[in-house]
Amino acid sequence: MASETLDGYVIDVGCIRKNARDELLEKARTHSRECALMGHCVESGYGIVTEDDRLTVLDSEATPKIVNTVEGSDTEEGIRLRVQREEQDGSMETTSIEEIS
Repeated sequence: MASETLDGYVIDVGCIRKNARDELLEKARTHSRECALMGHCVESGYGIVTEDDRLTVLDSEATPKIVNTVEGSDTEEGIRLRVQREEQDGSMETTSIEEIS
């Protein structure tokens, strides 16, 4: 079974869509906690942008876990998460999320 660990900045899919791809890492580094928790941002789902500028859009099962983690964070912008994922039924599913510094 395939698994992966992603370390990067959390950004909602709504903000991913409205920013140019080549500016995404910079936007993710400054993405605010407040924006990540807005209703339409939560509904859009989330992605992780790594320091080497790789974007991974997470499965919908990750959304409540991300919301809980972001709500519990003291970081105002540029929240970094470690996301563990495993392959299940042919797609990658998020198994755990934690904030990293």
